[in-house]
Amino acid sequence: MGNAALIVVDVQRDFCEGGALAASDTLTLIQPLQECIEDARRAGAVIVFTKDWHPEEHSSFERNAGSWPVHCVAGTAGAELMPPLAAEEGDLIVQKGMDVNGAGYSGFEGTGLNRKLRELGVQSVAVSGIATEYCVRATALDAVKARFETVVLTDLIRAVQASETPKVLNELNAAGAKSARCAEWLSILSGAKSSGAHGS
Repeated sequence: MGNAALIVVDVQRDFCEGGALAASDTLTLIQPLQECIEDARRAGAVIVFTKDWHPEEHSSFERNAGSWPVHCVAGTAGAELMPPLAAEEGDLIVQKGMDVNGAGYSGFEGTGLNRKLRELGVQSVAVSGIATEYCVRATALDAVKARFETVVLTDLIRAVQASETPKVLNELNAAGAKSARCAEWLSILSGAKSSGAHGS
């Protein structure tokens, strides 16, 4: 299935326009993200969807003395992927934040994602999705720590506070992640695929 993966972080109804905990400017995210996913699939990349999948009593909720409004409760409409995004056969779906007391920001936290990607021969990942300063940041940092070559797709991330994005990208770059637009990443992906074909 190729040695690259596209990780789509938490693009769920509750984090999009009109949801319980909407990030900024999500209306402009969905169509280009969908196109990137389709192009990445055609290029042979593994597609990973992470989803907040919280229990009702999750400690992050305001009603449970946490910081956030109730969001992405397991099995509810708010936890569904934002249409038209949909997982297809062969994609990975990673549910996180299932522990009552776990923050669950990172797609790698207690999900087995590292192992699953290694089993598929993945060596590099591109990270997209919501929200830049929380779950995208944590997922990208953990990808770097797990020694995946990590790229953050700057045109396909959205923050709760857009003003935080440059600071987060600087932090991720300093940690070892690269930044690129989806088209740049796909071009590199396609180039690597074709050079691999010539070498075989």
